[in-house]
Amino acid sequence: MYLIQKFTHNLVESGIFRYFILFLILTSGVIVGLETYPTINSQYEGVFHIIDQVIIYIFLVEIVLKLLSMGQKPWEYFQDPWNVFDFIIVAVCFIPTFDAHFVAVLRMARILRVFRVISIFPKLQILVNALLKSIPSMGYVVVLLFLIFYIYAVMGSFIFAEGDPVHFGSLHLSMITLFKVLTLEGWTDILNIQIYGSTDPSAKNALEEVSYWSLAYFISFILLGAMIIMNLFIGVIMTSMQESHAELEKDLLQKEMAGSGTQGVVKNLEFKIDELKKDIQKLSELLNKQ
Repeated sequence: MYLIQKFTHNLVESGIFRYFILFLILTSGVIVGLETYPTINSQYEGVFHIIDQVIIYIFLVEIVLKLLSMGQKPWEYFQDPWNVFDFIIVAVCFIPTFDAHFVAVLRMARILRVFRVISIFPKLQILVNALLKSIPSMGYVVVLLFLIFYIYAVMGSFIFAEGDPVHFGSLHLSMITLFKVLTLEGWTDILNIQIYGSTDPSAKNALEEVSYWSLAYFISFILLGAMIIMNLFIGVIMTSMQESHAELEKDLLQKEMAGSGTQGVVKNLEFKIDELKKDIQKLSELLNKQ
């Protein structure tokens, strides 16, 4: 049993096996993409089906090998969220397609297999983990952004509803318009309509301007929304990425410690000393600022 565990563990952790699985994932994604072309799909439908079935059974063998690599503790396979994701995707692909509803589910599962690329590359895992960890902090930024949207939407409805009911005729229309403005796509056309007091975009060529209060309205909203709030989103994600990267380094260090004995303990001490140096440096910078 130990020999089987050792062999399967070395196999699934080898670079050749990982790149082979990566090749199958990309091939599966390309096939699903080609099936969106009716002419190509009708001509090679049988070939695509055979290749897809071979790939899904290879994925099933991969899961079995990973379970065997856990030895007498196969349940540890499901302690990794990425393994659970892989297992669910493969399991869904084996759902019978007698019902038309399951056909749509199967197609979704087949294209979702492309996401398995994330489980192969640790750097991609850091990005995804950072996004997931930043969700709670993003919630507060979203609340702040919603408050800004709501306040400016109410103001816009009161100020511009009469002259431009298409964009500011009601609260929800104003919020949709502000979302367009936040993307910085075509917001100058909406601004010109407010300046010349007409819903006709050709009025921007008029000689008499009506109101320049809209300049302060739109510029202040863009500064708050597109410049400040969006940078807050980026800051939250960057902080989560640093935390995820630190956690990944700790996990790798623990694995090295488990296999290297005394050398692992020394590396752990060196890692803790580096972390302590960083904390001392941050503390000294704060004290210097004060």
